[in-house]
Amino acid sequence: MDKSSVFEKLVAPARGIILDFDGFLADSEKYHFASYREVFARYGHEIDETEYYKYWTSLGHGAQGEIERHNLDLDPKKIRLEKQPIFSGYCEDGSIQLFPEADEMLRLLSASAKILAIASGSFKRDIYAVLKNGGVSQLVHVILGSDTVPTIKPAPDIFLETLKTIQLEAHECVVFEDAEKGMFAAIEAEIPVIIVRTAETKDFDFSRADLVLDSHKELGQLTRETFG
Repeated sequence: MDKSSVFEKLVAPARGIILDFDGFLADSEKYHFASYREVFARYGHEIDETEYYKYWTSLGHGAQGEIERHNLDLDPKKIRLEKQPIFSGYCEDGSIQLFPEADEMLRLLSASAKILAIASGSFKRDIYAVLKNGGVSQLVHVILGSDTVPTIKPAPDIFLETLKTIQLEAHECVVFEDAEKGMFAAIEAEIPVIIVRTAETKDFDFSRADLVLDSHKELGQLTRETFG
């Protein structure tokens, strides 16, 4: 079955669409990196960008993983607290923008009466700020951020909480992700998952996903074919 057919089979009948934010809807990963790089630099440590996108962005090891890999005498909670206002500033001032294809996807899916939910490792207020700046905040029914669940991806908690919030079963939904941690979380929650590769995650193993798209451009094309 070709990608177009698989996409339509997964998305067209779904009542709920659960969307990742960073790297999928918003071109924000470089701003997470810049924020953490600024904080770690205060303590004399430089984050390697390639390592960041593998261990932080895709696998979800976060500040704790960086500290453990490099044997740093730092408190990951303190690092995250110092990073947050830097990243929030990028969200609020318009630096972080939605991918054009993701913007289009939100509008087409909303017009098709889908329930749209965002399940992300970012804070809810930051996600809302970017959506509001992009003029699409009214299209999303539910936003769940890392501040709404005790354990973040690759744990399935945020997806399970999303299902509870939108009052749908796993088989009635589909997840859109760009990272391994999101794929693993969706699989554990038993929700079908579509991966969109990005420049940062293009070489990672997504063989367990229900469908893998090569780019946001391909996402836009298939969304238009199915809902346009």
